[in-house]
Amino acid sequence: MRDDRDTILFIDPGFPVQKAQCKVQGIRFESFDVIDYRGKKLEEKLEEILSSGRISGMIYSNPNNPTWMCLNEEELEIIGRMATKYDVVVVEDLAYLNMDFREDRSKPFEAPYQPSVARYTNNCLHLLSGSKMFSYAGQRIAIVAMNPALAERCYDAFAKKYGNDGEFRRNFIFNILYVLSSGVPHSAQYALAAMFRAASDGRLDFVGHTREYARRAQRVKEIMIKNGFHIVYDKDCEQEVSDGFFFTFGYKDMTGEQLINKLIYYGISAITLAPTGSSREGLRGCVSMISDYQYDELDKRLRLFSQDY
Repeated sequence: MRDDRDTILFIDPGFPVQKAQCKVQGIRFESFDVIDYRGKKLEEKLEEILSSGRISGMIYSNPNNPTWMCLNEEELEIIGRMATKYDVVVVEDLAYLNMDFREDRSKPFEAPYQPSVARYTNNCLHLLSGSKMFSYAGQRIAIVAMNPALAERCYDAFAKKYGNDGEFRRNFIFNILYVLSSGVPHSAQYALAAMFRAASDGRLDFVGHTREYARRAQRVKEIMIKNGFHIVYDKDCEQEVSDGFFFTFGYKDMTGEQLINKLIYYGISAITLAPTGSSREGLRGCVSMISDYQYDELDKRLRLFSQDY
């Protein structure tokens, strides 16, 4: 978008593949672990980084992959205000839309709504995934929602590179997304549109359906803690971190790499926190595929592990 900016800022921990996308495209990035900069500390950190003038965009997930922490309204207001001040585009990854299952964040289309930076800046776009919110994973379909003010804005660097008026929307869709993605078939597009329509009309309670992930996470974490494991990111500011699709765990003083190399012999898999940009040691657990009949087996395997280590 600009010739004088070359860096993306990741508010971590985050999805490792997004950094891999930057590496593949030769895009510079910086990151910091937000656990150390919650609340008003976030403003100081963003001021320090954005004032350099090299940041073109910043990205985070909310709820967070892998920790399931959630940025609150105060923090989103800070991000939005800083984005406007330094003219930076915020990419808000809402793959887990409305999946913060605390009681005050669990009612779709009723207040309080999904927290979003869109309330505080026009410089934003949002990623919505059918895979998580509608459990429509196999079709690999998602949506990019643009703020109209950003969509209609023109950039000289786009105009020079692509030979048009430099409009963000046109160049994002036809000169970037189109050539970097294979797209999705019409059948998946119609299906996702139908699910959005059903949810908007109140016929599809997708939050009620995805609440199952919270129940699974609560059960799995109880089993892990009983067998000597601990939750790495256990607090969300002053609250207990909520239960959802992902959680983070560790064991004694083992590094993430040591722990995964040992757990795999007990038939348990995860990913280390290192590639997520975390400053802590541990693993990311995911409850998407576990079934009720497997809890006892998980308990048995973790008990054996704790006996051995």
